[in-house]
Amino acid sequence: MADSPRESEPLLPTSNGADSRNERRAQQIRKVLPYGLVTLVVFIVAVVLLIILVEPYKVEHPINDPRESPLRDHLRTPAIFRHLEELYAIALKHNNSRSVTNGYLASAEYIQAQLTTKAGRYCDISTQEFKVPVWSELAVPELSSTGIGHDGNQITYQNKVDFQNFRYSGPSASLKKQLVHGVDNHGCDSKDHKKVAGKIALIQEGGPCELWKAAYNAEKAGATGILFYNNPNRKTLLFSRIRITAWKEGDPLIAIPTLSITNSLGNTLLQNQDTVQLTLKTANSQTIESTINVLCTTKNGHADNTIVVGAHLDSVPEGPGMVDNGSGATSLLEIALVMAEANYHVKNKVVFGWWGAEEIGLLGSRHYVRELVRAADGSRERVAMNMNFDMLASPNYVPYIHEGKTAPEALVGPSSKIDHLLVEHFEYHKKPYEYTDMVGGSDFLPFLLEGIPSGGLLTGAGEKKTMEQRTRFGGFANAPLDPCYHQSCDTLENVSKDALGIMSQAALYAITKLSKAKNLREWLAAADPQLQ
Repeated sequence: MADSPRESEPLLPTSNGADSRNERRAQQIRKVLPYGLVTLVVFIVAVVLLIILVEPYKVEHPINDPRESPLRDHLRTPAIFRHLEELYAIALKHNNSRSVTNGYLASAEYIQAQLTTKAGRYCDISTQEFKVPVWSELAVPELSSTGIGHDGNQITYQNKVDFQNFRYSGPSASLKKQLVHGVDNHGCDSKDHKKVAGKIALIQEGGPCELWKAAYNAEKAGATGILFYNNPNRKTLLFSRIRITAWKEGDPLIAIPTLSITNSLGNTLLQNQDTVQLTLKTANSQTIESTINVLCTTKNGHADNTIVVGAHLDSVPEGPGMVDNGSGATSLLEIALVMAEANYHVKNKVVFGWWGAEEIGLLGSRHYVRELVRAADGSRERVAMNMNFDMLASPNYVPYIHEGKTAPEALVGPSSKIDHLLVEHFEYHKKPYEYTDMVGGSDFLPFLLEGIPSGGLLTGAGEKKTMEQRTRFGGFANAPLDPCYHQSCDTLENVSKDALGIMSQAALYAITKLSKAKNLREWLAAADPQLQ
């Protein structure tokens, strides 16, 4: 074979064998040295790059930074999303829904199974069973009249235009050629209903009492049906619940058909009440169902400083509820599991709550608070505060923090402390956020009504994003924050993983920080400016 170029190079003359061996070693070193130098240079460059790329984050956000949750690296968005996938699979097996009568109980079983397997040594797992009324419209209602005008011919009215069902209108009914009677004073007093027996009561909404009270007065007086007509300023038909707001087992429900009608139709009927006759047909289902709350109460921590953190687990019947509120429920689940896995030591007892029946009037959280008040062991007084996580992954999201100053006056101070803690997290991470009110619409409300300071997070529902919000948060202006809100398309594809990561980390920070606090009550009472 031909010699290699290196082997054909001339050698220095040698005087003996040792010199020859030394020279051969020198040649070998000269062969290897360039490769070694290259390797060393590459290694040094790699180390420098690693320091440049990684160390600044560690310096800026060290794990022992009091403004960080020590468990932040343990909470991972993919783990939360895997729980969402399980809930979605449950919905697909139950009419694409996780509502009370569809996949809710299976969803609750999944939460319990995860807690039992992975957090059984960290928290006491329990459930609360309670009854709820479930109403649904089985077929489009029908309404027509005769006896209006000179000819008195039949007039057929259009559903969703001239009239529509109220939620919790009575079960199916068929009324033919019924007389109507106009009720004075919005029907708030039983005396207003003296002449409605055997007739359809015609009542203008907007009075000082709840619609439920006026409807119940009419039913007790013998009315066969009820039509609430809009006040002159209302342009859309009402779709309220004609039911006691905080309904509980044993409370009555309306048993006669109850419809919302336009102001113009109401006045027309009122002007012709001596001659008009109405034919009305409804097809509704109204049942009483059993459901549950799922609770995970840490074994450790001061019971007198209990923190209740909650998220509703149910969806509406119309969809699987991955954003509303699978996102909040699974974030809370993974936070509980992460704390359990780390055996995170809490100084204040934490109750993780997955509420049932939120979508039909916050009935799960109302039941929980009611049981706190009823308990003879002083459970109500032991609860220091509440946080609520409802919708944490809207696709066109705005990171919202519930503003404490919108709480009832007596709770503005402590509730503001909670929102300031969440603000601290967002500002530390240089993440934009906005405030939103805490007036109603989610499970913080029963706690506020019972005098318990509250706060929480959300990313928005059907409201539209403004141009200013688009500039700050990205996404699409003049489009809903959640275009699939309460719809069948609230699937996994509707979930923003970016929002899910941002909001779950904020929730983790608040929960771990507050559960460690030595001075929680004093801090909430504003006696201590800093949480210790």
